[in-house]
Amino acid sequence: MKKLVFLGISAVFGCASGSGGGRVFSPEWQNDGGKSIAAVQARIAAAKVDPGPGVAVGVTDTGLSGVLLDGSGKWKHAGKVDAMPSVSGGVVVATTGGSVVALDAKSGRKLWQVDSEGRSLRGAGDDGTTTVVSLGSSSGGSSMFLAVERDGNVSRKFKPEAEIGTPAIQGGIALVPWGNQYVSAIDVGAGNEVGRLLLREQVSHATNLGGSIYFGELSLVRFDDRIGQAVQQQGTQVTLPTRELPGKPLWFSDGTTVSPANATARERIRLFAHPNGSELSGGRFAATYFRIAMGLGATDGKLHWVTTTKSDVIGGAGTKGGFALCTEDGTVVLRDEIGGDAGSVAFDQPIRGCAVQAGSFTVARGKPPAPLPQQIAKAIEVREAEMAVAQRFLLRELGALKEAFVTKVLIDLAENARTTPMLLEDARQLLSSRRTGAEHMLESLSKHYDFLTDVLRPPPVGPMADALSAMNESRAAPLLARHLNDPANTADDIQRAARALEKLATSSELEELKTFFALYRATADQKELVNAVLSVARALVRIGGEDGKRVVRDAARDPLTHPDIQAGLGGLVPAEAPPKAAPAAKAAKG
Repeated sequence: MKKLVFLGISAVFGCASGSGGGRVFSPEWQNDGGKSIAAVQARIAAAKVDPGPGVAVGVTDTGLSGVLLDGSGKWKHAGKVDAMPSVSGGVVVATTGGSVVALDAKSGRKLWQVDSEGRSLRGAGDDGTTTVVSLGSSSGGSSMFLAVERDGNVSRKFKPEAEIGTPAIQGGIALVPWGNQYVSAIDVGAGNEVGRLLLREQVSHATNLGGSIYFGELSLVRFDDRIGQAVQQQGTQVTLPTRELPGKPLWFSDGTTVSPANATARERIRLFAHPNGSELSGGRFAATYFRIAMGLGATDGKLHWVTTTKSDVIGGAGTKGGFALCTEDGTVVLRDEIGGDAGSVAFDQPIRGCAVQAGSFTVARGKPPAPLPQQIAKAIEVREAEMAVAQRFLLRELGALKEAFVTKVLIDLAENARTTPMLLEDARQLLSSRRTGAEHMLESLSKHYDFLTDVLRPPPVGPMADALSAMNESRAAPLLARHLNDPANTADDIQRAARALEKLATSSELEELKTFFALYRATADQKELVNAVLSVARALVRIGGEDGKRVVRDAARDPLTHPDIQAGLGGLVPAEAPPKAAPAAKAAKG
């Protein structure tokens, strides 16, 4: 015990260390250009890292619940946890009741329990023999590092002033990130630092992913034979493409903080990926936003699939072949790399938080997903206010697709009385720029607001008028003409319909146009209606022959015509030529 106390004090007050054999976490370390960490990697490269089983660990009201991703087993452990548990290799680590507890990841059997000294779990790593643990306060500070053997013996304890992150261990060498840029390699047996890595980017995690150790936070660097070059940013690096996504999700949270046991909004908005060397498994990563999960391209961030879950996604992991996503209702949803439904496993009870290790698990190819427009449409149908941000993002993605079905989705959204104003405006804007799906638009224009038949919102007349006009779709003319005189339509929709009829109308629509012109030329009280009347006047001149021109000419002279309309009509039809005078009679010869 005295030895442990001495090590803790030396870590707090220790000074200089060289490239190896020095005191841990010394701030006076001199950058050695990656030599010491490369030597450490070469020394322990033969020591294999156990990927562990694929397992999800849920936080419940009474403790922890584990389920193997292949469906081969479940377990429970009683004891209220105070932070998100950590899974590494074959071990699950949690803090509960003033103790650090390690459980077998497959069975839930308790391996050991030691005093947490009032601290909560930040993260843990395991190499099959020794578990290394990072602890701290939920309010920050109070870092403590433990190395615990399988029999529960605490072989090393440090209490550094630096904030340490999530550690890993390989071949008896603990790899501990700290100071947002360092990873110290600590010989657990000897108790000294034998190497250090300086990264030129944020690093708070050392983590075992599928049997390989990676360092980082915003991106990852693999601990392999190129690690000595990482200081020059030439290591084996895994980076996700930069893309603006709903809620600004993160791949990893700050590993120097204590993550609450109950999933926060931050845990419901996350990125998940499974690195394979410098690439991502399956060429995909996933982003979640509450009940929506999206599969995106590893190089360009292109949207490939969308999954809508029954409850919020509160944890997960990228795996070989796909993704495992924990939902709040106690289900682990499995999706393959193309978004196919690969089944699920269940905790048999709701969960409040979830940690997932992919380990050696591979998601099998699932049921082929529906076409992407249908996947997006299903996600947009979820009527929950908190989903609006993700739904707006998906609407923009939907609008970029050319399939005619997309037009129907936008129309349905615009017609639905439950659609929020924000999504309604987005749908209308996207609909106006469509150049496919004319049949869906014509079908929609055949409907009018009718409370008795449950048509509670008029069709999006204006946007469809814009689109159909751009497509030169003459079949829209009679439908648009009837909407001109429908009082349920907005002034903006009427204006846009009239503008389309200026181009599309035929003599068949003449009477509808004359009716509208007669009703509004003197009573238009909005700028949009004034513009609509002038568009209809131009259509009358084009298709109405002499009668149409006479109607417009008479309105231009009538003092009751709205002044703005009267001014606009003046130049549409040339004034009538005065009648020719009769020839004068010859004077009678006398």
